[in-house]
Amino acid sequence: MCFLLIWRLLAAAAWSQSAEVRNPRTAPEDVAAGGRIYRSHCAECHGLKGEGGRGPDLTGAEYRHGGSDAALFKTIGNGVPGTQMPGVYYEDHQIWQIVAFVRSLASGGGRLKIAGDPSAGEKIFHGKGGCAGCHMVRGRGGRFGPDLSAIGSSRSPSNLRASILNPSDDLPMRWWIVEATAKSGASYRGLRLNEDTYTIQLLDFRKDLVSLRKTDLARLHVESKTSFMPAYEGKLAPGEISDLVAYLYGLRGKAREE
Repeated sequence: MCFLLIWRLLAAAAWSQSAEVRNPRTAPEDVAAGGRIYRSHCAECHGLKGEGGRGPDLTGAEYRHGGSDAALFKTIGNGVPGTQMPGVYYEDHQIWQIVAFVRSLASGGGRLKIAGDPSAGEKIFHGKGGCAGCHMVRGRGGRFGPDLSAIGSSRSPSNLRASILNPSDDLPMRWWIVEATAKSGASYRGLRLNEDTYTIQLLDFRKDLVSLRKTDLARLHVESKTSFMPAYEGKLAPGEISDLVAYLYGLRGKAREE
């Protein structure tokens, strides 16, 4: 398995240098096979129809990590470090089949036409909604919540709306609130940004990044799995929610070809 992974990393690195690499598995039966794998392993994050959710929208053919066949193969096979996108241990022909299916999702896709005024939504974001107090957009705003500079590339309008109305419904682990007490007596409370066997990294409520070794801790526990972001259902009018969704959906990152 390790040999296969090393070979795939080397092969993908070489292929990414050439735009001539093309998917050898594009027959209808390959697309169908890729769809079966996609629905069992990818749809939970990307949506059954590729509309996006916890993972990026795949219907518009805008791929931040490269849009060539070789780049898609690499992204699917190796995952994206620092994100919730894992690599997969499928045979190469199966990864190509997933690539073929993803291509089928994008054929005829594109940005959805939605109700709402993006300009009005931007004013709500920086004003009445108070969103900029925690979220940054293109260098402006807070850093206590996720950076939303390219959120429209990775979330569908329906997912954005759900996150605004009820942010605790699908809260990733990195936004859980944890409390850590060191053996020295020092106490830390904040967002669980990352954790492994030996360490945990927090963004504490003083907005400092803290890395702690678990052997130095006397106590570590999850205080809350509820988002500190308020639910806006009932706090903003339906039209204002639509404006805010339109603004966020228009925030897109620059896609790469390779």
